[in-house]
Formats: sequence, C-alpha cells, structure tokens
Amino acid sequence: MILESYNPHVRYGAALALGISRAGTCLSDAISLLEPLTSDAVDFVCQGAFIALEMVMVQMNGASDSRGATFRQGYMSKMEAILASGILNAGGRNVTTRLLSKTKHDKVAAVVGLAVF
Repeated sequence: MILESYNPHVRYGAALALGISRAGTCLSDAISLLEPLTSDAVDFVCQGAFIALEMVMVQMNGASDSRGATFRQGYMSKMEAILASGILNAGGRNVTTRLLSKTKHDKVAAVVGLAVF
C-alpha cells in the first residue's frame, strides 16, 4: 500500500527501502512490486524504482529470469538517452565540444577527459 501512496516522496522511500532490504535476492515479488513504479508520473520516483530494481537484480543472470536482461537493456538505453540529452542541452545549446586548439592540434587533456567520461 505504501508503494501506491499519493505522496511521491513516500513512494520513492518505499521503493528504495524495498530495494535495500531485498538487495541481491532476485526476489520475483519485489521485482513485481517495483516494476510499475518505473513508469510513475513523477521523475524521481521512476529513478528510485530503477535504482531499487538494480539492487534487487544485481546478481540475476539471463538464465535464471529473462526479466533481468530485458530490464538492463531498457535501463541502459534510457540512461544513454538521458546522457545524450544532457550533452545536447549543455550550456543552453550555446556551447560545443571542442577537442582541437585554434591551431588545429589535439587538446590532449580534453580528449582524455572525454574518453574517461
């Protein structure tokens, strides 16, 4: 019932509490409770649900349950989309990623920093 609360902060806390308490168990009931929260109307509740699901599924492989592989693929594509959006909107779309100096030489620190990122 707490996961269905009207208060998004309660839903977020309940999701994380469930994830922490069932971390590494691959418990099907916990996964079933957390999955609806991944499409919640409030963004930080979705984030908490994804974090909690990763805690629960951390030791799950594709052979034990197919939901683990499906979830990881969807989660990673969503994370990559968020990163791409952040890069596109960096500086209010008034900046660019520049890896060359004005003399057209590589900026080694910038290349290494981007590679590490």
